[in-house]
Amino acid sequence: MRTKKYHTDCRYFTGYKPCSFKRACEGCSHYSRPSSRIAIVSLEALGAVLRSTVLLRPLKTAYPNCHITWITLPSAAALLENNPLIDRLLTVSDKTLSALMHLKFDLCLGVDKSTEAGALVEKITASEKRGFGLTDAGAIRPLNSEALELFDIGLDDEFKFFRNQKPETKLITDAMALPYSRDEYILEFTAAEKIRIEQIRADLIAGGATGVIGYNTGCSVLYSYKKFTVPRAIETIRAWRKAFPDWKVALLGGREDAERQQEMKAAFADDDFVVNTPTTGGLRNGVLWMAGTDVVFSGCSLGLHIAIALKKQVVCWFGVSCAQEIELYERGVKLLADVTCSPCWKKSCDQTVKCYDQVPVDKIVDATKKVMCSLK
Repeated sequence: MRTKKYHTDCRYFTGYKPCSFKRACEGCSHYSRPSSRIAIVSLEALGAVLRSTVLLRPLKTAYPNCHITWITLPSAAALLENNPLIDRLLTVSDKTLSALMHLKFDLCLGVDKSTEAGALVEKITASEKRGFGLTDAGAIRPLNSEALELFDIGLDDEFKFFRNQKPETKLITDAMALPYSRDEYILEFTAAEKIRIEQIRADLIAGGATGVIGYNTGCSVLYSYKKFTVPRAIETIRAWRKAFPDWKVALLGGREDAERQQEMKAAFADDDFVVNTPTTGGLRNGVLWMAGTDVVFSGCSLGLHIAIALKKQVVCWFGVSCAQEIELYERGVKLLADVTCSPCWKKSCDQTVKCYDQVPVDKIVDATKKVMCSLK
């Protein structure tokens, strides 16, 4: 006769294997029955997914003891792993779609304004939905009145580029009808990763370096003008090496930036204080290398969002995108390209003078010096 009883409603119970506490359900002190179940749909782009983690603390405030399921694409999962406020991380695939259609939620937040995310939000079963969904005709639609402002901003360039002065973190929090208090991004490491960061840091400052400037060398392939040309990058690094001779410069990028970084390092072949970090170890490994730096220089890209999440002092430049939409939490300097056509959010450019060549190197050096002083 069966005598065991299981708490199938516990947030830690899966029915597949013992939970992390490895105890019998009866009498377990870790038993936690969620008061509500919430789904967050944030698929892409990667920087936007990481930025959306600012919603987690407001959700926990508004819905104490809630269970949060985050639904994303496999490419973004590395940015959400080990997050203590996410109870279940699901990546969209043919295998998981049937599970998503079976699950029931009290609240579903559709953060992305995209066809794929909107369609998924529409199909998920939830008592309440906020954010953005999709009409039967395939148009993105706001699901609640609080999402109307962010919806309007996306359809009006004048509104988005100039009139709006709110950071995107506030816009998405307001759109989800959650309390806003400038909550930070959340990016957490495992114990093993923290040890690895210490090792990386030791390697980077070896040779007597005072500190490390991390140079995010790449950007999304969709917006290639968010990164400097290789000659411009070399000019910037050379200026840093002259102004801050006791600081190392670590080149930080992904697989698609490997050739660019090799060209940059080649210009400093005899300089051990310019370090070409690995580009093929995967997204999570790249985050660990950035964690080992002190200051990060970046265009408006995934690398910038990672630096913000890591609470680094940053120097960031803007040409294509809107500087006011990025929240730095008083940890950095924004530099605007000296062009009349910025922002534009264009994927191609017919201008003779590009925005990435209109961010003076002397201003980059001055901004870097300013954020270095903030470290003391």
